[in-house]
Amino acid sequence: MLNTINAIDKKNAGHKERDVEMKKKVEEIMTRKVITARENDSLLDVATVLKENKIAGVPVLNEQEEVVGVISEADILKLLENFHWYTPIFTAHDLIHLFGEDLHDIEQDIEKASKTKVKDVMSKNPKTIPPDALIDDAAQIMHSTGFNRLPVVDEAGKLVGIVARADIIGSLYEN
Repeated sequence: MLNTINAIDKKNAGHKERDVEMKKKVEEIMTRKVITARENDSLLDVATVLKENKIAGVPVLNEQEEVVGVISEADILKLLENFHWYTPIFTAHDLIHLFGEDLHDIEQDIEKASKTKVKDVMSKNPKTIPPDALIDDAAQIMHSTGFNRLPVVDEAGKLVGIVARADIIGSLYEN
């Protein structure tokens, strides 16, 4: 019986350490130098920024510097799924051989997609979080909404950072 209690105590000690980490504030783990997009940026521009910076999404700002949305790779892929020829399995080379004469239609679709504005595809009215919120609160919001990142805004509503799911997970394994 004593061994069972010791095992339970060890397990609970691990949970207590994680609980302490989750009581830290978002500002302790957020990224402060935030890459952003503008409402009127083209999807091609945003896709390029995402790829070059090896990130999956960015907050979208309007002319007043307010966070009005988030654009992610998933949002871009949803747009591409509307094209009858799109499949993530094939490369551009494969598409040329498969569609031959229909290539002109594909080129037009790609041109249309690349000119599409961020505001037409982004997730609007994103959940935001203040820098003094607990990491646990950010995790709860991400879990309930399915969002992978939350813009961090100050009292004036200005963007001061971003916290991603990876930041939260990483904070659990620091020390």
